[in-house]
Amino acid sequence: MDDKLLIKLQIAGHWFPVKVSREDEERFRKATSIINDRINVYKQRYDGKKEDFDFLAMVAIEYVSKYIDKAAKTDDTEILSEMRIMSTEIDEYIQKINAL
Repeated sequence: MDDKLLIKLQIAGHWFPVKVSREDEERFRKATSIINDRINVYKQRYDGKKEDFDFLAMVAIEYVSKYIDKAAKTDDTEILSEMRIMSTEIDEYIQKINAL
């Protein structure tokens, strides 16, 4: 049994058919809503003097740059976490050696 749904998402006045799993449907619909909300913010900011494609591009740039920032911070967090674990292990080893 195919657990994929064909849903239609509207972004900037255009409809897009998308096949998604049932588990992902809500996330895709929420993402579509957020994209449209951000497009409307840019439309208001620029008094609608640009094309919908321009606003969509601005939203894409906004979210990709946020993704890049988050990915960079996540990588640092993982490295710092591993370093803390290693530091703890070294401290425990030194304590064992000093106890001998």
